Amino acid sequence: MRFETRKPGLLVTLKKNVSRTTLDGDTPVSIRFSGATQSVDLTPYIGENNGVRVSKSVRDPAGSFSITMTDQLYYQDTTSYGDSLYGLIEPMDSIEIRMTGNAYKSAVGPTAQPPMMMRGFVSRVEITETMGADGKPQRTIVVSGQDYGKILQMMQVFYMPGVPSSDASYMTSFPFFAQFGVGNSIMPASQFVTQLFAKVINPYISNMRENASAASCSAPLVSITPDIIVSGGQVSPYGNGGWQGGTIYGLLMSLGDIGTWNEFFIEDREDGPYAVYRPNPFYAVDNTPLFTFPSGKFPVSNVIGRADVVSITAARSDANVANYFWVDCPRFNLNYEPTLRMVAVQANQTPQPGAPLQGPYVTGYPNVDPALYGQRKMWEQTNQGGNAETDNGNGTANGTPRFANQTDLSGWITQRRIDLIAQNKDNIVFETGTMRLKGNEAIKAGTYIQYKPGNVPAFYYVVSVEHDFAPFGSYFTTVQFERGTGFIGRVQQDAGSASPYLAEMVDQS
Repeated sequence: MRFETRKPGLLVTLKKNVSRTTLDGDTPVSIRFSGATQSVDLTPYIGENNGVRVSKSVRDPAGSFSITMTDQLYYQDTTSYGDSLYGLIEPMDSIEIRMTGNAYKSAVGPTAQPPMMMRGFVSRVEITETMGADGKPQRTIVVSGQDYGKILQMMQVFYMPGVPSSDASYMTSFPFFAQFGVGNSIMPASQFVTQLFAKVINPYISNMRENASAASCSAPLVSITPDIIVSGGQVSPYGNGGWQGGTIYGLLMSLGDIGTWNEFFIEDREDGPYAVYRPNPFYAVDNTPLFTFPSGKFPVSNVIGRADVVSITAARSDANVANYFWVDCPRFNLNYEPTLRMVAVQANQTPQPGAPLQGPYVTGYPNVDPALYGQRKMWEQTNQGGNAETDNGNGTANGTPRFANQTDLSGWITQRRIDLIAQNKDNIVFETGTMRLKGNEAIKAGTYIQYKPGNVPAFYYVVSVEHDFAPFGSYFTTVQFERGTGFIGRVQQDAGSASPYLAEMVDQS
């Protein structure tokens, strides 16, 4: 009999960003507190009744973590008594979490560390005291927070009296550009996002780091590196010029066409946090990518077998079936709306074999046929323009440039509709569901899982993932997936010895 010996590994490190010397600017704190060590290994404080939970989704602004520890005396050296970690940890301190399902393979050597799982910031510190059944008190500390996506939610831009740099809003129709120097002209979406990090987000982080360094903290803050794969779409200054303020994440969501056509999320890698901005990385029913990705940039597939699976639930539904697809662009409606509606109605509804469906009303395609599923509408908006756009439609003078922008925009909206249809015309055959697996740090939000319980490999897109680590207990990975191809694979198999049911029953993986 063969069996696998695993040694799950965990390393949690606190790095101070907050160096408190006073309570309110005048009242000093104790020397014991203000002189505390600036980097603390929290791993020894995580006991058998504690644990670490890390959650991440490509659909949420930020990932989150929760660390449960036993309250023990922390002291800086052996000559002086200290205090509880509750007195040391403060909101906006940094946390680094490393995890592995098998340290024998991924953390070999005296200086080796488990792979990076998440780096982020403390949002809440909680201490709880309860009385156990044996009459002994139990004190627990819970530290929770978010990854670097928290920065994009913290950064709120608004233009009101008394706010630094808000005077720009009274002098120009483009206050965001006046304050940050971003978005003064038509530019590709990739360039806009790059400028946003270079001129707005990373300078904000640098300022935080400088303040922490001045306060004699460990200043572990690092810049966010953009990882941009989106190559199409133009962002107009009229888009961010009309933005009335809010969080930077809200601005990205508004102008990035995120959700319907693109993804944006923070991914922690060994060398730092990365901002991933890419087209939705979906497979078609024939297991080919719907959109073009540079070599090596399509999400990896983590191969698992039956021995890795604790449970799996997959389902198919007609909830997201649509056969009428409409895409519009609000910032162009003033000048171009009648033309765009005409172009939409004239779109080819019955393309030649092999050509993409264009809509807007799709008939005859079996997975969305209104004769079976009824009339169902999907209406989305793009806040970007065509790749050849040179001027915003609502601010373009009559003549050749206006006509060229109008023609390019009609082509852009048509392509957006084609992409919308391609992503949703087969929703009826794709699976959604959950998996509970033995701990696997390689499985991250935004990757694929390849699972072959029988004779046909199935692919599942990981939308969100939760890693739950209990020292001396267990390490499990829970996955929420979409666009699973289990049904697609099994309905293509013949009966008899090729039956997927029989193959699943004898699978030895």
